[in-house]
Amino acid sequence: MNRDLDARHQARAWTLLLLACGVAWFGVLGTRPLYNPDEGRYAQIPAEMIASGDYTLPRLDGMVYLEKPPLQYWATALSLRVFGHTEWAARLVTATSAVLALLFVYLLGRRLWSAERGLVAAGMTGSMLLYVCMGQLTTLDMSLSCWLTVAIAAFCLAQAERERAPRTTRNWMLVCWAAMAAATLTKGLIGLVLPGAVLVLYTLLQRDGAAWRHVHIGKGLALYAILVAPWCLAVERSHPGALDFLVIHEHFQRYLTKVHDRFKPWWYFLMILTAGSLPWLPQVWRALLGGWRATAPRGRFDGPRVLWVSAAFTLFFFSLSDSKLAPYIVPVLAPLSLLAAGAGPSALKDLRRAAVLQVLLGVSIAIALPLYGQRMLDADATWTRATLTPYAWAVAAILGGGGALALWHSRGGLGRARRTLALAGFAAPLMLLAFGGSAIAARYSVKPLLARVGELTAGAPLYTVDTFDWTLPFYAGRPVIPVVYRGELDYGLKFEPWRGLDSIEAFKARWQDAASGYALVPHATAARLARDGVPMRELGRDFDNVLVSRR
Repeated sequence: MNRDLDARHQARAWTLLLLACGVAWFGVLGTRPLYNPDEGRYAQIPAEMIASGDYTLPRLDGMVYLEKPPLQYWATALSLRVFGHTEWAARLVTATSAVLALLFVYLLGRRLWSAERGLVAAGMTGSMLLYVCMGQLTTLDMSLSCWLTVAIAAFCLAQAERERAPRTTRNWMLVCWAAMAAATLTKGLIGLVLPGAVLVLYTLLQRDGAAWRHVHIGKGLALYAILVAPWCLAVERSHPGALDFLVIHEHFQRYLTKVHDRFKPWWYFLMILTAGSLPWLPQVWRALLGGWRATAPRGRFDGPRVLWVSAAFTLFFFSLSDSKLAPYIVPVLAPLSLLAAGAGPSALKDLRRAAVLQVLLGVSIAIALPLYGQRMLDADATWTRATLTPYAWAVAAILGGGGALALWHSRGGLGRARRTLALAGFAAPLMLLAFGGSAIAARYSVKPLLARVGELTAGAPLYTVDTFDWTLPFYAGRPVIPVVYRGELDYGLKFEPWRGLDSIEAFKARWQDAASGYALVPHATAARLARDGVPMRELGRDFDNVLVSRR
């Protein structure tokens, strides 16, 4: 009876903590401008869908942009239409995806173990450094992670009921197939490849051939095709060659070659996992290294083994790629949290180790701040350091104080100590992102510059010369004309070359003949144009660029 009362108390405490964190989570989405490059890019594409009414062919800065499928663009377009052309609306889909994934973490933890363990796992996942950061940024990685988490969780929920509730198994498997379709429409074939590989590897490891008889592959493939095929056919009809670019270039070439210049050593993601899983580093590494052990007889369903295979294979798969970015391993965090959320002597030892690490991290930041303050830096870096220093002190206090308090609470068991550690791990990066990120926004967003300049004349052409600020089209409310820049616009410029200018001389000629216009120009390029006698009136400048007008 006492154990049941304590379990209910712990579950209630975790629920209240998660709800409070959820209020803060959504409350800070609009505190800072969109950042370069991803946030500007993934907010502008939906904005252009709304402006053009074309939801089939994604466009960025008016040009065809086929690097990713459109599901998040559609969802963000809906958010922008409902809540307005704001940062809060642009980030809402990512933030909601993070919460939806945590809901499925809870559901799976409750089914495999207990409601308390599900809540603990959700709290651990939601307070990891990488998860907090990616859930507050407008990119596709959190949405992809959400759908992969839903797919794995739904598969486990289905297989756990296969012996006694066939209809429940079927329904959960359809959720799994729908989630794989959503993942595919978010970031491509990876949405089918990763869950499919997990199924194959798990059944080989566990000898659980019965799982294949309960995946409802006929109904599932039909549902997957119904959800995925219409857009694929429509986009290929609208822009012949679209699928070839999306599949060959954006999947095989990206994965197998260094075409995107994102090569990192094989151990890169181990380093990212080590930092990104804070404050739960000891727990995560114990789960990764020891979670492969069976918890059910061979041939029977083993949910924890599915989770371990999912985490280990995802980590291995992306480590083999020649294109590596830190957010790729966000889907690893939820399965490892579920495996690490148990109780017992090792859990208490790991908690105390995690608390000590958090204290040491807070102390290290506090020691490093005055030492770093003595370094000679250029003017821009000095400004950034001075601006962020108060927030860095706050991070040091939150981490150090939270770790010390969790260590003190650990004398009474896991519950309160875990919640304290989770709260500190969640609050520190969220505070730094929301308020520190707003304070230094002038370095990473054009919004502060435009705010100082004032409203630009409607209809006047807007150029970006020798650079490209990805937040400029969103805040200017219009496409811009790139000059001597291609980058990720290269594909679109091949089909619509008139949307850009390929030389400074071409820009000079058009600028001289124009009655009005604006240009965002790097400092050095602006000085060179001024020496050449190009007529420009400076309206304002930030750390990298100058905004000028024709008159």
